[in-house]
Amino acid sequence: MQLEVLSVKGTVLSCEVSSVVLPGLQGSFGLLPGHTPFLSILRKGHLYYTDTEEKSLDIDGGFVQVQDDKISVCLMV
Repeated sequence: MQLEVLSVKGTVLSCEVSSVVLPGLQGSFGLLPGHTPFLSILRKGHLYYTDTEEKSLDIDGGFVQVQDDKISVCLMV
């Protein structure tokens, strides 16, 4: 899957990943290849992703769109 994390200042992160865990409003949720397309609001927390190893990124909220094995996260400033 392709993960893109964007802010008003530009691209924060763009890489191929095998899994992503995001902080949703109702709790954290995970994404794997082939996930159903959807759109969700994110709260402040940690975005975890796995490329060759597990990594994390602190976020202040925003939203995520999942479509065709592409995960687009737009961050709040």
